[in-house]
Amino acid sequence: MRSRWGTTCVAVTAVVLCAAATALSVWVAARAPDLYVLDFGGVYAIVCAATGALLVHLRPRNAIGWLLVLIGLLQALSIAGNTYGSYGVDRADPDWPLARVVAQATSMVWLPSLVLPATVLVAVYPSGWLPARWWGWPVGAVAMGLAVVTVVGSLSQEAYDDNASGAAPVALPQTWWTTGLLVAAGGVVVGGAVTIWVGTVVRVVRARTAERPQLAWLVCVVLPLMVAVFLSPTPGWVTGTLALMVPGAVLIGVVRYRLLGIVVSRGLVYLALTGAVVVGYLAVAGAAAAAFGRTLPPVTGAVAAALLAVALSPARNRLQSAADRFVYGQRRDPVAAVTELGDRVASADEDDLLPAVLDTVTTALRAPAARVRPAGEAADPAGTVAVPLRVGGNDVGTLEVAERRPGEPFTAADRQLLAALAPQVAVVVRALELTRALERERDRVLSATHTERDRIRRDLHDGLGPSLAGIGLGVQAVQAHLGQQADPLSAGLLARLKDEVDAAVREVRRILDGLRPTPLDDIGLLAAVQRHAAALAPTMPVRVTADALPPLLPDVETAAYRIAQEALTNVARHSRARSAEVGLCARDGRLEVAVIDDGTGFEAAGAGRPGSVGLDSMRTRARAVGGELTVTSGPGGTRVVAGLPLEASG
Repeated sequence: MRSRWGTTCVAVTAVVLCAAATALSVWVAARAPDLYVLDFGGVYAIVCAATGALLVHLRPRNAIGWLLVLIGLLQALSIAGNTYGSYGVDRADPDWPLARVVAQATSMVWLPSLVLPATVLVAVYPSGWLPARWWGWPVGAVAMGLAVVTVVGSLSQEAYDDNASGAAPVALPQTWWTTGLLVAAGGVVVGGAVTIWVGTVVRVVRARTAERPQLAWLVCVVLPLMVAVFLSPTPGWVTGTLALMVPGAVLIGVVRYRLLGIVVSRGLVYLALTGAVVVGYLAVAGAAAAAFGRTLPPVTGAVAAALLAVALSPARNRLQSAADRFVYGQRRDPVAAVTELGDRVASADEDDLLPAVLDTVTTALRAPAARVRPAGEAADPAGTVAVPLRVGGNDVGTLEVAERRPGEPFTAADRQLLAALAPQVAVVVRALELTRALERERDRVLSATHTERDRIRRDLHDGLGPSLAGIGLGVQAVQAHLGQQADPLSAGLLARLKDEVDAAVREVRRILDGLRPTPLDDIGLLAAVQRHAAALAPTMPVRVTADALPPLLPDVETAAYRIAQEALTNVARHSRARSAEVGLCARDGRLEVAVIDDGTGFEAAGAGRPGSVGLDSMRTRARAVGGELTVTSGPGGTRVVAGLPLEASG
C-alpha cells in the first residue's frame, strides 16, 4: 500500500510541475504578449500528466499511466524551457541564469511529446505491454530516432532562433554528416512508426474481444491528430481539441472499459468512423470546388465540383460500408455472410467443420462466442440469442450466440442475419449427425461381422476340423486292422473315403486361412503389422516403416498382412537374426512389402530354404492377387519382397 501511494505521489508531483510550467507560461504571456502566444500546450501537459497520475493510482503496473506522465512532463518542459529562455534572453535585464542554455536545450522537446502518443502509446495500448516481442524493435527504433533528432536538432542555430535571439551557446556546423544523421534518425522514426501502425491495423482486424473497439477508439483520435500536426495546416483549436482527446480516450479504454462497467458504446465508434468518412468526403469535394472556382467560371466550377462529388459518392459508400462492417459485422450484407459460410464449409476438414461454421457466425456478427446446443438440452438464455435449427421438419439443436457484451443486445438487422445463417448451420449439424450415425452403424456391422466370423472360425477349427480329422484317423485304423484280409472292394472304398476326408480337412484349413484377419478391420494394415512385430519383441526387435498408403483392395491388404506375418514368423523361428525390418510403400502402381533380417540365411536355416512350406505359401498368396514374390538370401541375411497390385487387374 505504501508503495502504491509512493508512486501516486511521484505522479502527482509531475502534475504539479506541469501546472507550474503552465503558470510560468501564463505569467510571461501577460507581460510580453508579443513575445509568447499562449496555446493549448500547457493544458495538454496538465491533462496528460493528470490522466497518467490517475492511471498510476488505479493501475500501478500498467505502463500507459507512466507514459502519459512522461508525455505531460516533456510538453511542460518544452513550454517552461521556451518561456524561460525567450523571456530570460530577450526581456529580462540582466539575462536570467542559464537562459540561453535552457532555450537551446528545450527547443526540440516538443517533438517527442507529440510523437510518443502516436507510436509507443499505440503499441502498448491498452494492456500496457507490447503485444509480442518483435514489437520491441519498432518501439526501440522510434525511441532512439527521437532521441537523436531531439538532441542533434536542438544543437543548431535555427532551433535556437525559434526561442531566443542572438548566437546559440552550441551550434553544430551544417555539414554532410549532421544532415545525414538527422535524415537517418528521421527515417528510423518514420520506419518504426509505420511498422507500429501497420501492426496496430492488423491487431484491430484480428481482435475478437473488447480490444477491437478500444484500439479503434484510440486510432480514430490519434490519426487525425498526427495529420493535423505534421501533414496539413489546421487551426490551433482543432489541433488542441484532438490532442486533449488522446488522454481521454486512453482513460476510457484502460480504466472504464469492462473494468468499471462503463463501456465505450459501439455506436460511438461507428459514429466516429462515419464522421471521419463524411469529413474526408466533404474535404475532398470542398477542395475541388475551391480549385475549380479559381480556374473556371463560377457556373462551370460549380458543375465540375458537383460532378466530382457524384463521382466520389461510390467511394464514400464503400468506406461507409467498410466502417459498418468493421463495427457491426456483415449485418447489412447477409448474402456475403452466407457465401462466406458456404466457402468455409467447402474448404474445412470434417473434424473442423462445426468450429469453422461457428467461427464464421461469430465473425459475421462480431460476437464473442457461439455454440450449438443439442436438442433436449436445457437452455441457458442469459446473455445469448437462441435460434432453433430445423432440417426436414426435425429439430437438430439450437444455435446460441453470445451478446457482444452485457447490456448490448442484438439489433433487428443482427437477428435477420442470424436467421439467414441458421439454416446453413442446421444443414451442417444434421450432416454431422448423419455422419456420426453412419459411423456408429458401421462399427455395429463390423462388430457383428467380427463376432460371426470368429464363431465360424471356432466352429471350423474346434468342431468340424477335429471331427474330420477323427474320421480320417478312424478310416486309417480300419485299414490297418484289416490289412491284407480286406477284399479289393472294401480296400478301395476305404482308400477313397480316406482321400475324401483328407480333402475335406484341407478345404477346412483353406477356409480358415482365407478368412480376413480381424486386425485388418479393427486397426488397419500398418497397425496390424506393428502389433504382430511387437509380439515378436521378446525374441528380436522388429522395426516397421511405412509411407502414406492409398486405399487397398481387401484381397491385396489380406495378402500383404499374411505375407508379412509369415515372413516374420520364419525369421523368428529359423534365421537366428538379431533384428528385422518390415517396409510398406506404394510405388509404380504396386504395394511393396519387404521383410529384411540379418540372420544366417538359407544355408544354415534349412526350414526356410526355397521350396519350403512357408515360402510356397507366400508365393501362392502373392500370385493369387496378381503379384510376385522375390527372395534373396545369403550369410548376411534374407530379403523377402512381395510386389502386389494396388488396383484390380480387370
